Amino acid sequence: MERYVFNAHAAPILLTGVMMFASGVFVLLKRPAASVNRNFFLICLSVTIWLIPTGLGYLSIEPDLAQLWFKCDNFGVMFISVTVFHFVTSFLQLERRRAVRTGYLVAFLFGLVVVLTDWLVIDVRKFSWGYFPRWGYFSIVFFAIFFGYMAASFNSLWLEYRKVREPARKNQIKYLFLAFALAYTGSVDYLPTFGIPVYPFGFISIFLFLSVVALTIIRYRLMDITLAMTRGTIFMVVYALVLGAPLLVALPSQPQIERLLGTRWWVWLWIACAILATVAHYSNLYFQRLAENRLLAEQRRYQATLRRASEGMTRIRQLPRLLKLTVSILSKTVGLTYAAIYLIDMGTKRYALQASRGKDGQPAGPAIEADDPLIQYLNVHKNAVVLEELHLQHAADPGLREVELSLRHLGAALVIPSFIHDHLLGFVVMGAKRSGGIYTDDDLKVLMTLANQAALAIENARFYEAERERQAEMFHTAQLASLGKMAGGMSHQINNRFYAECIMAGTLKGIWKEMDLAGVPEPVKQLILKTMGDLQKIENDAVRGGDIAKTLLNFSKPGKAARITFQDILKLSMEAAQFRVKFGEIDYEPVVVDPLPSLDGNLNQLAEVFFNLMSNAYDAIKKKQEAIKEGSLKLLAGQTYKGKLAISVSSITRNGVTWLQAVVHDTGIGVEAESVPSMFIPFFTTKATAEKGTGLGLYVIKKIIENHGGEIEVNSTYGEGTTFTMYLPVAKEAA
Repeated sequence: MERYVFNAHAAPILLTGVMMFASGVFVLLKRPAASVNRNFFLICLSVTIWLIPTGLGYLSIEPDLAQLWFKCDNFGVMFISVTVFHFVTSFLQLERRRAVRTGYLVAFLFGLVVVLTDWLVIDVRKFSWGYFPRWGYFSIVFFAIFFGYMAASFNSLWLEYRKVREPARKNQIKYLFLAFALAYTGSVDYLPTFGIPVYPFGFISIFLFLSVVALTIIRYRLMDITLAMTRGTIFMVVYALVLGAPLLVALPSQPQIERLLGTRWWVWLWIACAILATVAHYSNLYFQRLAENRLLAEQRRYQATLRRASEGMTRIRQLPRLLKLTVSILSKTVGLTYAAIYLIDMGTKRYALQASRGKDGQPAGPAIEADDPLIQYLNVHKNAVVLEELHLQHAADPGLREVELSLRHLGAALVIPSFIHDHLLGFVVMGAKRSGGIYTDDDLKVLMTLANQAALAIENARFYEAERERQAEMFHTAQLASLGKMAGGMSHQINNRFYAECIMAGTLKGIWKEMDLAGVPEPVKQLILKTMGDLQKIENDAVRGGDIAKTLLNFSKPGKAARITFQDILKLSMEAAQFRVKFGEIDYEPVVVDPLPSLDGNLNQLAEVFFNLMSNAYDAIKKKQEAIKEGSLKLLAGQTYKGKLAISVSSITRNGVTWLQAVVHDTGIGVEAESVPSMFIPFFTTKATAEKGTGLGLYVIKKIIENHGGEIEVNSTYGEGTTFTMYLPVAKEAA
């Protein structure tokens, strides 16, 4: 240490160098795979190689030793503009690999020249702050590299700023431009190398710039630069006034201070610095709070609203209402251009769009496959995905490019996943903010909390709906069982009476036939013959009534699974429907393509499906006739209306599997477009009164088809009609 002496001017430079290296390592460890983080570390490393030797040069008491340290510090300076250019091209996603590699190679070679020769650092001069290098003609080459790459960095930022349209992205580039401009004011350090006695405060400029960028990368995900710049500015002003100003006054007065305080004056200086640093720290915190309260007032307001909304979610039991309310709250509170919720469909294993709001971002399709790159990414990372952040990272990981494309197809600036027991239940898609702002870490924390609460609320609503459906199914099953019991008893009683009527009518006919009508007056004879005809009608109607009672009894029985044909289904449903549907008043077209493969199923249940569809079709046709009669539905001039019911059945192959496809089409009144998605929901009905419909018919139909391993689809247009398409798997041997 005999070759070094304490120099107060060296302390802040050495401290800044250590802090820069620590900041670079911290940022690198935060996200080592991100190119932006790696390039930031390279800037920190080059600045550290500049500052630490500079501080040691200040401490040196020998000119030759100081010259050696200044050669070493310029080795780091050679890399500063190159690493900044690398950072900018990475941030802007520009393909400049050749320029970057060339810059690193040239900086390394010229750096060796600087260290091993006296071409740049000729010797040193003594200034009030200590030794400082004197440069030679090789500085021309140095300036060409340094300012050339600096100009390229500013030019790239400026061109991208003019081209980009996204407000948040434009804001990023603008403040990065300002941050770099602030950093390059540190070029004032070059003036003393040519003998101009200007204090080299460049380390302060670099410190402020790197602090802003580090804070932005770690705290604000390389986005909320406005707040970071505000904090950096407050930091600079406070520390400059509270700490810097007294030091600038004290350092030139060193001889007077030594006479006043003695040779250990620097101890008192450190004590004063510690006190001033404490004052500066708390002043900085105070003014930062004031600034943040002003800048983040709106953001904190909607975050509080979202927290309150998340607490009340579990009280909503209707899933559609819950989902619509969630996207509505998000859109209005946060001010989004677009919001949507996707949930897993356990049947198809796809994530289907359930609710959306906004027009600026439209989803590419109604469902997302489980093997989509975005779904896989969410399952692995189990965290929010920010489009802007992903865009900055995918250069280091090409697989992220596919995830980014999925986000753009969805119109998403942010996707918040919702998990239940490590299972991805669904996710919330959020578009850009209308204000042009970005999603901060605080936003993501609140939104992840909201997503977790939403997952619990969705599970609760689904459980409630499942229980409601189970109750509806039990109600329908009990209703059929009661009907079966009642039908059995009624059939027996009715058949007894019909049988008695048949016997009485047959007996009277036999008596009249045995009578000798000779000599009976003609009027009496005609009356007897007419009575015999009436008795025959009574006998026929009694037989037909007994057949009806037997049909109703068969239809109301629970039935069992067995090998059946579609002809069996259609026959039983027609036998029941003929007492409900007046087929003579409509055009009825059954088309069954023979031969059809057989089915394994419950005949009575499947017959109930087609009976209900025929009955609904007939009601829809009658309703359309009433609408035409009332004038609420218009026909073309000269056009008449007679309802049509068509049933067609055929065998088809889907994905190598044979199915029976049954299509039931009517030209009835149809259903409004907004009501079509609700047609299979329990207790939903378009009929006017409870006597005409309970809203369970289509729900039961869907359950019966699904219990048979099939699918059912509906397509309806108001005023034109409705089409139901069913797919039923054929018997295994038949396939």
